[in-house]
Amino acid sequence: MKRFLLLCLLFELIPSAQARVVYIINFGRINIEERCQDGQADHQVWRMDVRGNIQKINLKGQGDNYFKNPELIPIDIRKTDKGYLCSQRQLTKSEIKAYNKKFK
Repeated sequence: MKRFLLLCLLFELIPSAQARVVYIINFGRINIEERCQDGQADHQVWRMDVRGNIQKINLKGQGDNYFKNPELIPIDIRKTDKGYLCSQRQLTKSEIKAYNKKFK
């Protein structure tokens, strides 16, 4: 239940206009991949600190047509307030480590 509440809080902090294929790391225990079909062609890693400051790095494929409407993860598909579909999953420890290395 605590994890669900933290996840809801996390989505309140993320501007809804900037969620395409985004890997969010380093925010407490929440390390997720979020995919949204909102027409924004972003492919990024977001690193958040305890204060909520966000660093962003563009990944290969930033701006590509695939990232405007990415394939959603079949588990946990939801519709946002703005009417587009999003899904998410937990990142593995090796993925978290690899994405953290991009910031050093």
